Amino acid sequence: MATQFPDDDLPREPDPPARATEVDKQDPATPDEIPEPEASEVESARLLANQARPELGAAGFSDQRIDELASEFIARDIGEGLEEFLRWARAEGQLPQGSSELF
Repeated sequence: MATQFPDDDLPREPDPPARATEVDKQDPATPDEIPEPEASEVESARLLANQARPELGAAGFSDQRIDELASEFIARDIGEGLEEFLRWARAEGQLPQGSSELF
């Protein structure tokens, strides 16, 4: 359940993970404003993408999409670990949100 703060109209998690409070990762992102990993997170996103590439690539994900998903997963602090990332990436899909690209 999200909580409203008096200074804004944005829903926020009432008890975010400790790692999410170090940098404000509770701000919702619009499709035009997908968060980028911070400098310290870039290497983590790259390593995660490389670990997931064989499995997601076999499922039809392009290298570029895997990199985008890993960056978003790390930047938004969605979860931890390869298995969580793989589940989330499959749910997000092969095409970026709002893409009309067809194969």
